[in-house]
Amino acid sequence: MSPSNAAPSASVDTNSAAMPRRYVDERMPVGRPDEPGSHQPFFAVQEALRGKGGLARADDLARLLEDCRHVDFIGLAKLMVSGAIFSFEWGGAHWIPMFQFNLADLTVKPAARSVVTELNTTFDGWSLAEWFTQPNDWLAGRNPVDMIDSDLSVVLDAARADRFIANG
Repeated sequence: MSPSNAAPSASVDTNSAAMPRRYVDERMPVGRPDEPGSHQPFFAVQEALRGKGGLARADDLARLLEDCRHVDFIGLAKLMVSGAIFSFEWGGAHWIPMFQFNLADLTVKPAARSVVTELNTTFDGWSLAEWFTQPNDWLAGRNPVDMIDSDLSVVLDAARADRFIANG
């Protein structure tokens, strides 16, 4: 099966009323088809975020934010450039982890913004996606995304420690 007509993969958690079905991207990200397993890292991040709002393509999220009269395409770009939220590129698209937003009203969560701000000078978008979705030794092997809403101070401590180590 070629990547252009690959099996559907949900990119946005549609359990929220704020996420109309028309914004769900049903296409698999396009990568290098000659690399066996090249989509495995993307799918691992996608799976880890499934219960936290999932992933949205930046273009789709910008339209949704504009429809909700929060921000337009330029406003979403400003959120990304300012470091208030992060995105990563995969398969020719920019993807935004939706745990950064309150799904009911699509405002940026202050907790997510705090952790992203702590790490965004050291980690790029893809590294941030992996950092949030992989077990962290500072968090007793739990994923930061699973703890950010319940224990922000511990996640911020882990972020500071990892930033310090990454910067040498």
